[in-house]
Amino acid sequence: MDVKAKKWLVFIMCIFFMAALFLVARHESDRFASKMGLETHKIHVSDASKPCLECHKRKGVAPNMIEQWENSEHAAKGIDCTQCHAAEKGDFDAFTCPESNILVAQFPTPKDCAKCHKEEVQEFTESKHAFPFWLYANADRAVFEPIVGTHHGCEECHQITNFWPDGSVGECDACHPKHTFSIAVARQPETCGECHVGPDHPHIELYIESKHGNIFKANQSKMDLSFKSSDEKPIPIEVPVCTTCHMDAVPGVKGTHNVSARLAWESQAPWSYRTVWFDEKLGDWQAKRKRMEGVCLNCHGKSFVDMYLLQADLVNLQYNEIRRSFVYWNKKYTKEGIVDRIKLDDKFYSNPVINGWDEKPEHLMYNAWHHEGRRFRHGAEMMGADYTNWHGLWELQHDLMEMIEYGANHGDAEAKAIADNNSPTKFMTYKIYDIPGNEWGIGTEKNRIPVLYKIIPDYWEKVKANVEEAVNQGLLSKEQWTIWMERYNNKDHYLGTKYPPHAVFEAYKARNKKDLGELKKQAIKLKLPSPAPYTEIH
Repeated sequence: MDVKAKKWLVFIMCIFFMAALFLVARHESDRFASKMGLETHKIHVSDASKPCLECHKRKGVAPNMIEQWENSEHAAKGIDCTQCHAAEKGDFDAFTCPESNILVAQFPTPKDCAKCHKEEVQEFTESKHAFPFWLYANADRAVFEPIVGTHHGCEECHQITNFWPDGSVGECDACHPKHTFSIAVARQPETCGECHVGPDHPHIELYIESKHGNIFKANQSKMDLSFKSSDEKPIPIEVPVCTTCHMDAVPGVKGTHNVSARLAWESQAPWSYRTVWFDEKLGDWQAKRKRMEGVCLNCHGKSFVDMYLLQADLVNLQYNEIRRSFVYWNKKYTKEGIVDRIKLDDKFYSNPVINGWDEKPEHLMYNAWHHEGRRFRHGAEMMGADYTNWHGLWELQHDLMEMIEYGANHGDAEAKAIADNNSPTKFMTYKIYDIPGNEWGIGTEKNRIPVLYKIIPDYWEKVKANVEEAVNQGLLSKEQWTIWMERYNNKDHYLGTKYPPHAVFEAYKARNKKDLGELKKQAIKLKLPSPAPYTEIH
């Protein structure tokens, strides 16, 4: 082969190589776009929208916005600028785009989305996501702090409840990002975590702490969240994300944009109560619970689901009894003049039942609901063990004891008697709910230090009476009563008290004795030769 032929061969091979690289790059780009919910496709642009795109590109005004739209399913279906941003003269957000005579809507609202997504918008509007939170925006967010913090704080998340002048509610792009409207981004747990985060509702932290979140994080690179959910086909991801439980269709359960459709409690409120939200359409709390159970049963056995949800229900009922103590003390201190309510223009901004800020009992009561109380309840509902106990119940108990000690230090005789008492029952000035064992089965109380049921006389009989009353009041179901009674009638089994001490536990007692000996030797009884600087100088 002569030199000229070799050159042509090399040239042709280079062309083929470049073509192969292009195809690989195109494939990888499509694969990445698909993974992110940004499908590549042919873009359809109407004549009315072409000037918008050309002007934005020419002037460099938010060019990424155009690229995001081009990668959206809207672009593939010919849904472009004018369909979402169309405006009529007199509309609240209408303005004429600079250097044109085009009338544009600055804020596309759910009313605009409803042109195509009528069912989704209706479901959202009937959900607690659309609830006007300012009904609950008491003095904590409106009077007791500079309002500028609320504007860029509470309102940034609660814009999802915004009431627009056109009659619609909320913002779809709170979950679906502007211009891509990606399903994958909406399903991403951190999207929910933009709002469901922090001391008052740490749901993203709860999720990450849970086994669900743990598995999700370990396998996140393999998760394709752009799927279309179905009530006939299996869930296509290994573990649930937030939308799996609260929104997506799963086998046997219809998908919905009403995040209240599967919730059996109003557990964000100052008191927990069984939901009646749109019960004429969604059914009672048991109907809503059945939907959530239907999601759980796609991965878990019925006995585990029943017991886990019963435990969470008992936590909500237990919270109410703790809350009852806070209300009692706060009202008592108010009546006795220990607490003085803030009053302005004949309106009490410091409500003894809801909130308060200027005096410690009010502050404690508010946090016991809005922070610790929510963490206690939501931790139990979402498998967040640390938030149920240490960030929840433990801090609730601390708040309550501070509430009692405040009264003791300010002349309340009843509070002083409790504060001076050295019985561990002083921490329980409220009535108790409980169940033998736990959701994983048999407990190991035989091997533990004394527990509450060994201290309080007739403990299980008292608990039984409380649980039975909750059933009679419709707060627990008859089926749950049957489950509870099975545990009660076999409590020696579920508490582990019918079994002999565990051999490993007994063996470790000796090891622990050795450990404690080293602890005393190496730390407690260690004495250094030199004096402390302060004692030497002074």
